[in-house]
Amino acid sequence: MNINDPNRNFSLMKIRRVRMRAGAVVSGVIGLAALAGCGRSATKTAQSAPPPLAVKTVLPRHGAITRSVTLPTFRILPYQAATMYAKVSGYLKALKVDKGDTVKEGQLLAEIEVPELLADEAEFKAEADVAHGNYTRMAEARLKAPDLVVPQTVDELRGRAEVAQAKLQRTQTLLQFARITAPFAGVITARFVDPGAFIPAATTGSTPQSAALLTLMDFSRLRVQLFVPEAEVPFIRNGLAATLTVEELPRRTFHGVVTRFAHALDEATKTMLTEIELPNDAGDLRPGMYASVRLEVERKPDALLVPAEAVVVEKAGSFVFLVADGKAHKTAVHTGFNDGVSVEITDGARADATVVLVGKQAINDGQAVQPVKP
Repeated sequence: MNINDPNRNFSLMKIRRVRMRAGAVVSGVIGLAALAGCGRSATKTAQSAPPPLAVKTVLPRHGAITRSVTLPTFRILPYQAATMYAKVSGYLKALKVDKGDTVKEGQLLAEIEVPELLADEAEFKAEADVAHGNYTRMAEARLKAPDLVVPQTVDELRGRAEVAQAKLQRTQTLLQFARITAPFAGVITARFVDPGAFIPAATTGSTPQSAALLTLMDFSRLRVQLFVPEAEVPFIRNGLAATLTVEELPRRTFHGVVTRFAHALDEATKTMLTEIELPNDAGDLRPGMYASVRLEVERKPDALLVPAEAVVVEKAGSFVFLVADGKAHKTAVHTGFNDGVSVEITDGARADATVVLVGKQAINDGQAVQPVKP
């Protein structure tokens, strides 16, 4: 084909126009795609910005707060307790009570049969009557005929009468010990014998366990004993408030006061024995239970307080989040007393500061927040 052919030249020009139009379309498509991509990126960036976190806030307040220590009890004791022993030997004639019985003061609990003492009482009573009669007659004769009756004879008869009377009184006193009565009102917590058993007399210095009859306890009031460590000893005083809790009675607290303490520390443990009394009219607490005692050792009447859930404790110290310019700012604070509900702020936050109740929320320093009323 001739390169100078007009038809050939026209065809080449036509092909070039088509190619140029196709290139322009492709460029336009690419440009639109790029613009569309930029729009989506900007929209995505706008949507990824998180909204302000809704947080509960409070203002610090002035109020009273106490510092408490929680200690385990050494033992819980009844207000009174006594184990009954026999003063005289004999056979148990009757046992009037058993474990768990409530008794009154002076109530008869047991009787011991002592026939020897009954025989001695009759003998000494007769001797006392005879001796008293002899003395009376001799004294009357002395008054009627002082020259015939020697004063020494009257004195001897009076002495014999008094000795006989003393023997009788001793026997009668021992017979009273054959009747075991309650020294105070309480509950029988142990029984050791049955009727018919031989009961030996309890002697000073060697009291056999077999001589015990019953154990009586009065736990309408309790004595709670605990050991206070040396660091807290200076704060212990009579009348100090105490709160007792036991695992067996969850969600219940019992209140008492310190009534006495040893004033001296144990050399081995460097602790001081302290005793608390508390009422137990309902009998919910029992001697021998294990309990924990919270002592309010110090009190501040006017402290700057925030709720405990507002304070974040870390290795570096204690912090609170303060709201300013719509953001939460992590601020270091110094804390004082903490009673589990409120925390004393001694430095780092003012009374007019807005404090975030962090609770279980995760808040970052500088995060945008929206305060709401708690």
